[in-house]
Amino acid sequence: MDYGNIYAGSKLKGFDGSANLRNGNIKYGDALAAIAYAHDIGLRDIHKKWPNTQSNERWHGGSVADQLDFIINHKQRTPKNILEIGSGRGEVTGFLCELGYSVTSIEPSVDAVELHKSTHKELFGQQYDYELLNDSIHLLDIDYSEFDTIIMVESLEHILAEHFDPQWQKISTDFTGYFIVTNWLQYHPIAVGQYASPQMHCRLVDNALYDQYASAGVTVTRDRSHLCVQYEAQ
Repeated sequence: MDYGNIYAGSKLKGFDGSANLRNGNIKYGDALAAIAYAHDIGLRDIHKKWPNTQSNERWHGGSVADQLDFIINHKQRTPKNILEIGSGRGEVTGFLCELGYSVTSIEPSVDAVELHKSTHKELFGQQYDYELLNDSIHLLDIDYSEFDTIIMVESLEHILAEHFDPQWQKISTDFTGYFIVTNWLQYHPIAVGQYASPQMHCRLVDNALYDQYASAGVTVTRDRSHLCVQYEAQ
């Protein structure tokens, strides 16, 4: 699987959430939700702050500054070292950097470096010091024990099971902290080839898979395609 070219910049620029980026914020229903879960903030809090998000996860109102203030003012947990798996254009990575955390970002796209730079300049007006691992996850040697939070925003269905499952086994045994997976709540389960080509949506993401992830730890949040599980290293 040539992830680097499959997810070249020309594709990622038009992917879900790109309209939010042009409007000056990140998508509420999965990107902001994942960040909220990392801080022990619930989806209901997002809906309370922005009622339109309850029926429209792509709602474009508000600004990224409003979203940052929301996280800062509502957080009950403060992560320190965060790994984002499948960072795409870089919105979530930039948001976490803006909050002052140590961030490591995995994105195999051949255009990841430039995409992240342009996204961070567009949304936050600056560049950040963080580690971008520009390769496929199964080709990387990652020490998951270094992190206290792992975030996957609309990325799980884009990684072949044979490439991600061995990594999850390492996560479930070596990692201590919050493991967070979010996709559109309306889009659950996600079948191979559903809403995208079989090459892009290349694995089934359903309740059985979430059951597997949840069984290895303590469930903090679970709502259709939103999952946050707390793991303890074994």
